[in-house]
Amino acid sequence: MLLMFFLFGALALLSQKCTRYLPLTDGELCLVAAAAFTSEFLLFSYYSANHTGLEGYYHHLLVILIGLCILTTVLGALLPESFPVDVAAGTLIVLQGMWFYQTALTLYGPMLPDGCDRNAKGDEVDCGSRAAEERAEQLANFQLFWAVFVAFVYVLGCYAVAAARYGHPDLVATNGEHVAALECHGGRGGASAEECVV
Repeated sequence: MLLMFFLFGALALLSQKCTRYLPLTDGELCLVAAAAFTSEFLLFSYYSANHTGLEGYYHHLLVILIGLCILTTVLGALLPESFPVDVAAGTLIVLQGMWFYQTALTLYGPMLPDGCDRNAKGDEVDCGSRAAEERAEQLANFQLFWAVFVAFVYVLGCYAVAAARYGHPDLVATNGEHVAALECHGGRGGASAEECVV
């Protein structure tokens, strides 16, 4: 898995710095990234199939995030000029990283839910009862929800700052036309008769 991401990084650098030796388009680089995510997806799919209980559940949620990363990178190859696809891909990659940290803190760190403990060998998490396991799985859902919410608010905030600071001139012109049309049709006296004829 790490080798695939290393190859993707090396190909991306070579493609950007040495374009005459390896001229890869953004779409082709997205397909290489999708291949790297696919190797990660297969690794964690097999890993989570061998683990049951809470650990398997956390890895199952990770596999879903990786699958969505594959989908958005393939869409990035098909629609290389699409801003929403780029934002979705970046957000999902950040979510995947956040979920790796959450999984580590919960399963191997100080955030292990009540009613669950590491077994004597230290290689699995055992919950004392089915109710404790279900409560821990609901906690995992809640943690994933908060990770999605934080990522969404962060992306929305960055977009708002960028739009306010570097707004696209077409959007400013469209907004000005919209305001003039509202003044004409709304009966406000701010627009002259010549402006309303247009």
